Amino acid sequence: MRRLPEALRRAAGPGGPWLNRATALLLSVWIVHGLLRAALLFRRDAFGFPLVGKADWYIFHALCVDLHWIFLWSFPWLLLLALGARWLPRACPALLAALAVFHGTLLLLTVIDHETLRFMGMHFDPGMARTYGNSAAVREVFHFIASDKSVVGLPYALFFGSIPLAALFYRGLSRTRWARAQAWSLGPVAWILGGCLVGYLYLYQIWPGGFRMARLRPFVQSALLSLHREEEAPLPADSLALLTRDWRERWRAAGTDTGWTFPLAEYPYYKEPTAPACVSRGADIPGNGVDEDCNGVDAQPWNFILLLLESHRALNVGHLRPYGALDSATPFLDSLAHAGHFWTRAVISGIPTINALIATHLSIHEHPTRLISSDFVSLRHRAFTSVLARHGYLTHFFSAADPAWDNQTPWLRRWYQGWSYDRGREEDGLMFAHMARWLRDSLPPGKSFFAAAMTKTNHYPFNPVRGVKTLPGSATLTQRMSATMAYTDSCMRAFVDSLRSLPWFRHTIFIVMADHGFPLSEHGSSSIGYGLYTENVWVPLVMAGAHPKLGSPREHGELAAQMDVGPTLLDLAGIRDPNAFMGHTLVSPGPPERQFSFCSRGEQALVERGLYRWHGPWGSVPREQGEEMFDIIRDRLEHRNVLANHTALRDSLLDLANATVRLHLHVLENDRLWPDSI
Repeated sequence: MRRLPEALRRAAGPGGPWLNRATALLLSVWIVHGLLRAALLFRRDAFGFPLVGKADWYIFHALCVDLHWIFLWSFPWLLLLALGARWLPRACPALLAALAVFHGTLLLLTVIDHETLRFMGMHFDPGMARTYGNSAAVREVFHFIASDKSVVGLPYALFFGSIPLAALFYRGLSRTRWARAQAWSLGPVAWILGGCLVGYLYLYQIWPGGFRMARLRPFVQSALLSLHREEEAPLPADSLALLTRDWRERWRAAGTDTGWTFPLAEYPYYKEPTAPACVSRGADIPGNGVDEDCNGVDAQPWNFILLLLESHRALNVGHLRPYGALDSATPFLDSLAHAGHFWTRAVISGIPTINALIATHLSIHEHPTRLISSDFVSLRHRAFTSVLARHGYLTHFFSAADPAWDNQTPWLRRWYQGWSYDRGREEDGLMFAHMARWLRDSLPPGKSFFAAAMTKTNHYPFNPVRGVKTLPGSATLTQRMSATMAYTDSCMRAFVDSLRSLPWFRHTIFIVMADHGFPLSEHGSSSIGYGLYTENVWVPLVMAGAHPKLGSPREHGELAAQMDVGPTLLDLAGIRDPNAFMGHTLVSPGPPERQFSFCSRGEQALVERGLYRWHGPWGSVPREQGEEMFDIIRDRLEHRNVLANHTALRDSLLDLANATVRLHLHVLENDRLWPDSI
């Protein structure tokens, strides 16, 4: 046995010194990764709250994870160094330098990954890079870092200091006796291998944890998962048929409009009006939302103005106080609600903003782990706005935020005949004023139109602009958000009031909905999407206008979601075109016991049905908070977990979540949303 180390040294041959230097380099990199992990886990998130509940439960796992991936990913370089020293010695300095560049690059990407986790609650991967890798996003990053509620400016220090720090550690380690030895030093290698073995037993046998491991996932693993996901195979034919049949049955049961058929087995969501699509009733009655003369659209169809409000969570909306809201920052929206129609149980279909826009326009759920906006840019689809345009509507989109920020631009080009954004109008008041001028001056007389707008001012870090109530420097995040919400509400009032004298105003439906809510540590975090609790997913939905199909002003206690907006507006316009919408019209909701709302993000899913909302995993990775269930009517803030009392309901909602996600992943990843021949 004593001869084994000597045999290994001889096997390394002239590569020994280079392998020692490489080992010193990798140990230096591992030490810096350990410091970055400590800076992530023991520092508060960007909103001033702990990133994880018990950082000491994470740090040893993190060190083991980093030890594994650093040396496994470096093994090819070490092998090349050993071979190069024997056959091409002059290549060794270049190989060692390449290894240093490789790990230096990964250090920078790791810092970005950590800060993305702190600010957005999700890992940085190639899909996110494609979505946010643009100048608009970079500008916003500086604003976010300046508002960091932890150590201001530390992200810059970590980014620019990680490589010099690794070089400093390498300089110290390279002066040790074993690093300078001319033969391969086996002592450090033995310690590393021993550490890897102990780490493996600790991570996967002694104290495993699926969520913890997902949270500590290194950038290289995120990149690999992103590439692997793009190669996922379609579902087996029998599984696909079963999931498709069940989904279609649930869709039919959740609504009252049964006049649809699903003609294509390979396109689960695609449906067509049952033949005949229209039974002629003679002359078309203008503006009643019914296509009596069967020309495809109601005569003199109503105009629509959709206002999507940034981060307007329902908890701060006054007309929802009887249903669990805490206060009101939206007096004008409240007046619109009481004069029109509002839904008390509206939830998001996607988060963050880009996913909400996709879900609203395509009437589908978001992809739980990828961004449709960047990973599925070639997805065949037909947005409800495109259907309106096919039937003579003029469509236009307005945004206070730069659409390039989250890769909206290529989608807006497909959805709208035109869109407007200017860096000089990044305040809601300026954007609304421009939109009002456009509506007054640019609409052809008698032309039906659909106009949509996306606000910005009520976005983290909720910085004040002109017109926002002045607050002291000690104002909390809650107070700042309330002030920016009130500002946006006043801008919306001025916008609507400026249009009241126009001839088309009384023939226009105003739809107001938020893109998502925002957590203010009601459940221990202010990371968007954390837990998919009420503060994240409950949003206002208001429709104001005297459309005959809507009837008299009233509140609606039925479930509603962003993906229901498109089908509802097409219903109000009297349009019944083939579509692949997952949502339903809200004009004639289905039986409450058959309705359900669904949302997913990362490893977690939300299903709301009847009185209850279930939170849990949709796959094999556990949810950080475990499974929970709440009586959403009596416990809107979701404080009392009643899961133990409803095991049968839990089982059915878990099955529904798993089936929904499996089918949806198949549809998106295999481009089976919309048939290419239609």
